[in-house]
Amino acid sequence: MPIFISHTTRDDELAKKVFGWLNRIHGITCYIDDMDKELGNNRGKSSLTPLLVDRLRKCDTLLAVVTENTKGSWWVPFEIGTAREMPRVISSFTPLPDRSAYSWQETLPEYLLEWPRLRSDSDIDVFAREYKRQSLLLEKSIGLENFSQRSASVNKARSFESTVMKSLGQRSY
Repeated sequence: MPIFISHTTRDDELAKKVFGWLNRIHGITCYIDDMDKELGNNRGKSSLTPLLVDRLRKCDTLLAVVTENTKGSWWVPFEIGTAREMPRVISSFTPLPDRSAYSWQETLPEYLLEWPRLRSDSDIDVFAREYKRQSLLLEKSIGLENFSQRSASVNKARSFESTVMKSLGQRSY
């Protein structure tokens, strides 16, 4: 299943860079809305939301590109929330620092500290290696219907996120 790359249109260039790195360097299939003609034809229409949810449902992972530009986006938080509820693996690619000596306006939103934060090409490499290693397990667990299966799916997604965070030397807050 592909990785859904969530981003605001103001970050198209960075999102395409992440897409290219995952796709060309690592051979991982990714979905990015800029390349979806049907989605483009539905912008500004009521059919856009169900179409985006459908695209996300066909992916096992959401990678959100988060920058200062994301603050003005309604769609990125919507896609992250939808991915969490499905559940899907969630990670972010961001130049923004975690909380520390910075003011809250300059840092990632607290809820994003729960998941892996990729900040460089080498972080994407770590993520990609773990994604490939666990992709069969993730694919099997996505879309399960009953409660115990859904619980197992959530556990597999959280295990993946935890492994990537440990590999990056991160902890959740």
